Parts: sequence; structure tokens; C-alpha cells
Amino acid sequence: MPHGALLLSVVLLGLSFVAIRAIMADQQAAASLGFLRYGLATLILLPLLWRRRIVMPPLKIVLTVILLGILQFGLFHLFVNTALKDIPASRGAVIFALIPIMTVLIAAISGRDSLNSIKLFAAILSIIGVALAIGEKAFTADTASSSWLGETLFFMAVCCGATYNAFSSRLMQNRSVLLLTIIGMSAGTMVIFPVAYSEGIGEVMAGYDTRDWLWILYLAGPAAAFSLFLFNWGLQQLSPSQAAIYVPIAPIMAAAFGALILDEHLSHLFLVGLACAVAGPIIVNWRRK
Repeated sequence: MPHGALLLSVVLLGLSFVAIRAIMADQQAAASLGFLRYGLATLILLPLLWRRRIVMPPLKIVLTVILLGILQFGLFHLFVNTALKDIPASRGAVIFALIPIMTVLIAAISGRDSLNSIKLFAAILSIIGVALAIGEKAFTADTASSSWLGETLFFMAVCCGATYNAFSSRLMQNRSVLLLTIIGMSAGTMVIFPVAYSEGIGEVMAGYDTRDWLWILYLAGPAAAFSLFLFNWGLQQLSPSQAAIYVPIAPIMAAAFGALILDEHLSHLFLVGLACAVAGPIIVNWRRK
């Protein structure tokens, strides 16, 4: 069940990349989109707490979850969307695939997971899989930018996501995944709001058409509230490395959905890359069966 939840979560996340590209083509307001996405997702999850017996964690745990929420739902979103102004999405997807190996390293250094050659091999295989699936577009020179700002920002986003994965697993043990997801998501949303306000979020919202709002509802519901709850539940049940190894499947699914919905080009090596990315979770979890 945890593995199925994680797989479904990253598939929904993959389609969210297509939704973001479609919306950003009309309104390049990354913070406003993030605020709407996670703000609406929080409102969707809040009623689920009604009449549930919820035990509030100690203050230290709550503060830690808030900090992790700021990293995952605030800074991660801002770094990624700002970076995509300077680098192609395909190149960002390859950098995104570094999340498993960074999660393994951070979890091992902090004593939250063990480090071995199998996990490193699976993480590297996932990176290779994404690189093959995205194809030559990921490594084509970008003449529009000569700096490394975009790559640096995307790597900082990867560090935010990997830190969230490494530390959230233990925090959620024997605690309400729903409550902690809401706390973290709310914290990230509040961090994004000042930037969204500076973008003129009211005018941005007025500029969205019906198609944009349908995509936003998808981003807030299936791709945020439901997907992140599934991912956090998977983190609760498994180790950080077992959960994070599923993440590279998301950009590959984004490429597949992009081809189906936006008529984007797929590399001839797409299926080989997909096989490598899927092999990562199998390798990591095989020895535990």
C-alpha cells in the first residue's frame, strides 16, 4: 500500500508540471500560482479534521513541521518557478532527479537512514533514467542565458525537497499525517503570500480564464491535497530513501503527459529512461521483502 500510494502521488505530480506550464504560459506569476495552489489545498484538507480525534504534537515537533513546510511548500516552489525562467524545463527535470541521492545523503548524515551501495546505485540509475527519457533537449545549450543562476536555484530547490523527505519520515511516526500535512502546507502558503501580493495576485486571478481555473483546481486538489497526503503517508510507512526514490518518475510522467496533452516531443529513449526510473524503487525495496 505505501508503494502504491507513492507511485500514484508522483504520477499526479507529473501531470501537475503540465498544468503549471499551461498556466504560466498565460500568467507568469509563480508565487500567486503557488499561493492559490497550496492555499486551496489547505482549505480542501481542513474539513477532513472535523470530528476526528486529533492529538496535537509537542511544540518542538510543530515548529519543525512548520520549518519543513516553509522549505517544501514555500521556498521549493519559488526556486523552481524562478529557475524555469532561465533554464529549459527538461534540464530542470534532470536536476530534479537528484532528490533521491540528496535525500539519502542528508538522511544518512543526520542519522535518519542508512547509506549503502544499493541505495546509491538505485538513485544514480534514476538520474540516468530521467536523462534518457527527457533526451537531448535537457543538454542543449541555452543561448538565452549564460549564467548558472537557473541551475543553482533548481539545485537549491532539490535540497529543500530532499531535506523535507529526510526529516519528515520520522516526525510522522505515530502522528496524524493529515494534521502535519495541513500545518506544513499552511506555513509554506504564508511564506509565499508576500511575494504573491507583490505580483498583484488580485490582477493575476482576474486574468485567469476558465481553462486556467480548471488546471488550478487540479493543482490544488488531486496534485496537492491528495498527492501530498499520499506522499506523506508513504513517508510515514517507509524510510526516506525508500520514499524519495519514487520522485524521479514524476518528471518522466510529465514528459509523457506533455506529449499527450501539449503535443510535445518525446525522445526515442523515453521507454528506456522510464524503465531505469522504475527500476530504482524496485532495487531499493527488493532486499527488504
